Amino acid sequence: DLTKEADVIVIGDIKEVESRWSMGRTTINTYVTLSVENYIKGGEGQETLTIITQGGSKWGFTVWVEDTPVFTKNEKVLVFLKKAGREFSVAGWAQGKYIVENEDVRDISGEKVSLKDFLRRVEDAMPPQDAVTPVRTQTAQASPEAPGFEMVLGSIGVLAVWWRLKK
Repeated sequence: DLTKEADVIVIGDIKEVESRWSMGRTTINTYVTLSVENYIKGGEGQETLTIITQGGSKWGFTVWVEDTPVFTKNEKVLVFLKKAGREFSVAGWAQGKYIVENEDVRDISGEKVSLKDFLRRVEDAMPPQDAVTPVRTQTAQASPEAPGFEMVLGSIGVLAVWWRLKK
């Protein structure tokens, strides 16, 4: 299942696509810069991610790898990604890339489904610990049950001790 296999699931815009020779010029890989619009699973909050795919074209040479997803600059995508060092690869190869058009997503076969329904299915397939936690807003109230409350109390305690030692 792609949802379980993926470390990160995001919606974003393709900003750059660049093919490069590997060291030793034995193969060509394509580096894709993705500007993240929305994290659905995982992630560390980066604004951009780099996706590496096998194959590409460079200096008149083309390496084509079956089932490798192809990205196009300015395309909006929903992708299932696996961590690969500092970069990412696409989980499930071409099956892990969906094109987002208006309020729909389209897979490699061209089949469209509503983005809202697709996201609901992805979220239903996610274990609870993998779901993205909503960001706390400025209007959140501090209470003993709120995350970080102990940190506030601890900081106040440290300041009180420091102030007392300074006297």
